[in-house]
Parts: sequence; C-alpha cells; structure tokens
Amino acid sequence: MKRRSRHGYIGVDIGAAGVRVLQLVDCDGEPAVQAAAHYEFPAGAGPDERCELVPGILREALSRHAFCGREAVAALGIGEFQMKNIRLPKMPAEELDTAVQFEAQDRFELGGMPAQFRYLPAGEVRHGNELKEEVIVFSAVEEKITERLALLHAAGLRPVAMDITPCAIARSFVRFLRRGEDVNAVNIFIDVGRTGSTIVITRGTDLSFLKIIDIGGDHMNAAVAKALNLSREEAADLRVRIMHEGDGRRATDRPIVADEIRARVLDAVRPQVERISRDVQLCLRYFAVTFRGQRPDSLTFVGGEAHEPALRQIFSSAIDIPSMIGHPLRGVRRAELTAARNERTLQPAWAVATGLALRGSPWVRVSRQTPAIAASALAT
Repeated sequence: MKRRSRHGYIGVDIGAAGVRVLQLVDCDGEPAVQAAAHYEFPAGAGPDERCELVPGILREALSRHAFCGREAVAALGIGEFQMKNIRLPKMPAEELDTAVQFEAQDRFELGGMPAQFRYLPAGEVRHGNELKEEVIVFSAVEEKITERLALLHAAGLRPVAMDITPCAIARSFVRFLRRGEDVNAVNIFIDVGRTGSTIVITRGTDLSFLKIIDIGGDHMNAAVAKALNLSREEAADLRVRIMHEGDGRRATDRPIVADEIRARVLDAVRPQVERISRDVQLCLRYFAVTFRGQRPDSLTFVGGEAHEPALRQIFSSAIDIPSMIGHPLRGVRRAELTAARNERTLQPAWAVATGLALRGSPWVRVSRQTPAIAASALAT
C-alpha cells in the first residue's frame, strides 16, 4: 500500500442496525486496530431517521477515538444495489468492459434513473459447445450513491471509494489464504444480518458467486415475538441473551434463559433458517454445475446473527460441510478495541467494516481477480 502513512482507510459500515467504524494500522508488518467505534440505532428508527443520525454518529466516533486522517471507504448494502450474472463470449479485457456496460443497460430495472455499473469476472463456464465468461454485474442508481457520499462528507470524511458489502465480506477473510493449497480452496461465507442474508462463495482469493436472501434477524425477531407473545424489542433482546449464552458468556445482571423458552425460540426461527439453508444448497448445486468446482472446504457464518444457535444446528444436518463462526479480526492486534470481552458475540458483525478497512492494504493477497474486485466498487 503506497501511502505516506502506515494507517489504512477508515472503513464505515452503515447497516440497518447501526454503524461500525474501523481503521487498521501497520504494526511491525501485521495489522492492528488503530481505532474502532460501534453505535446502535434507536429501536424502531426508520430509514430516514437512521440517515439523519449517521453524520452525528460519525463525528462523535472521530472525536472520541484515535482515528488517523479522514480518508474513508463505505459500502452499499442489501437493497441499495442490484446484482445479476451475465454470460458473455470470451474476449480481451479491454472489450469486456464495453460489452458488460452494453448488456447491463437492458438487464436491470432502474426506472430510467441514471446509474453506475461495475462487474466482477466469476470464471469460465461451458455453455453448450462454447466457452464463455460469467461475470457478476452490480448496478446502483446515482441518487443512492450521492446520498451515501453526502453522509460521509457531512461528517467531515473524505470518501475514496464506495464498495459493495459482499466484496468487503470476502476481503475480510481472503487475507487468511496464504498457503499454496489455498489457491484453489472453495469457501462459503454466509452473512446473516438484520434485514437479509448474503451468500458469498470464493475460490482461493477469487470471488465466484453471490446471492442475497431477504431473510435476516428482523424476520427471526418477528417470528419469536409472535410465538411467545412479545414485542419485537423484547424478542430481539431474548435472542441476544441466548446468543451470548451460546457463546459461553452470560450477562451477570440477567437470568439464564430457561430451556423451555430456548426450545420455543428455536422452533420459532427454524422456518427462517431452513429457508436460508435451502437457498445455500441451491447455490452450491449451481456453483458445482457451472464451474465444475471441487467440494467446498468450509462454511463460515458472519454478521450480527452469526451466533444464532439454529444456524449451525440446522446447517450441520442439511449440508455436509464443516461450519464455523467467523471472526474477521482474528490475528489482528488490539482487536479487543472493537468490543468488550463480554461482547465478543458481536465480533462476526465486523466483517464488512474489516473488509472496508482492508481495502488497498498489503495484508490481502492479490490474484488475477483483485483488480476486478477493486473495480467492482462504485467509485466516486
């Protein structure tokens, strides 16, 4: 990373539940947390209210924590961009961009609004007797990009790029792929967030498949609230307590959740988790047929809902792939700055912020697709 200082960009993850801000610094050749901040939105806050709160949240984070500089990278999340897979004939790289832009104009429903398009080559596929290039194309309307950039400017930040959350998730974990045998390893990452879930499949450091599912923590909270006759806020608090206990950390000021209640919560969220599981199985079949790839090595849960007990329980019985909960800041010095010891259940939720903070860093191994991953950002 050719920079005048040793610190990286400020990664700003603006999600449906809150804002996470993270900056990494080079510490003897290894990444370390320079500064981190996490703010939750008030319960029941709508999209407009959340947007109004973001500049103030960011200004407070910058004033109270030791962030260096003001160069920042943010991302568009679920519902803020569209995504489609397109197959094109094999062609030189300089012609591919023009072909993608032409094809994308007719593939996306943008209501006639000005938009930006970026793409990510996914790999070669056999289409009948032809060999074609499959690309993942992203689109976002200019208005949404401008709104997000305005939030950063209002907080005194200088945005250098607008990324896509699935790319940031992948970037936060490919830094671990350093062995020779990791070049062809296939890994699945499932980001289960507040409003939806994202399935990311990588081959080595290449991002090969993406899909977004409209099932997330809000849907699970609603199911628990209905089953136990609770408010959504009470249901969300109950699920958080269960996730903390499942992680082996019980809050001393709260009683342990009874087994009967725990079982009822599991029954309530089961349909949502089973739907995610079915979609993942369909994605794996598509991936295997399309790319004739080898068996995935692992399945990693990230996001704010990663510690939901039903995830590993249902996935382990439905998909014969070793599963784990991902910790994007594993191996990063001073990672404890992102959360207190009794809040480590929240660490998987730092995947997007970590990936944004790692953008352009020396700790992510480059591959033939790295320029495309960088190009997939909706640049300013």
